[in-house]
Amino acid sequence: MKKIIIPLMLCSAMTAFAANKKVVLIAGSASHGNGQHEHRAGCLLFKTALDKFGGITSVVYSNGWPKEANAFDGADAIIIFSDGGGGHPAIQGDRLKVLGEAIKKGAGFGTIHYAVEVPKEKGGKEFLDWCGGYFETYWSVNPFWVAEFTKFPDHPIARGLKPFKINDEWYYHMRFPEGMKNVTPILTAVPPDMTRG
Repeated sequence: MKKIIIPLMLCSAMTAFAANKKVVLIAGSASHGNGQHEHRAGCLLFKTALDKFGGITSVVYSNGWPKEANAFDGADAIIIFSDGGGGHPAIQGDRLKVLGEAIKKGAGFGTIHYAVEVPKEKGGKEFLDWCGGYFETYWSVNPFWVAEFTKFPDHPIARGLKPFKINDEWYYHMRFPEGMKNVTPILTAVPPDMTRG
């Protein structure tokens, strides 16, 4: 059975912060029941963790795309936690262009959970370039199952990890660059057959 790579779509820029860095967190609008896809709460929790590091300024934009035209000015990293697919906030209007300009200026880019899903024809190429992969509808899979992780790469983001197993909604069969160029697998597991139906 082939081993499946479980993506953590956070760019490497998130692993080695120096002082005076700005992180922009975009929390999508509420879309699921309480306790499910808590975009705003998740981003606020992430902000709380980031703010414990000296020299990092983090800002959360709630309920979708920032209304402020200067939201990405000076951004060192941009993270989106939102719904994906055709309703993804980054693919509306000219927002991919806006993101692309911030990334060209040096901002890292990452997505959390459902925000890794964009349409192949609008956002797929960009996400492949910007964060190393994406969830492609009718290609990728996202069932709930108990994944067991026993080995980890020698990578800063895996520092301190010990073997564990957890029941979650795991995304696999993602679109990655040819030959996994510039992609470092962090969590890998073999999904059970029942996830392929």
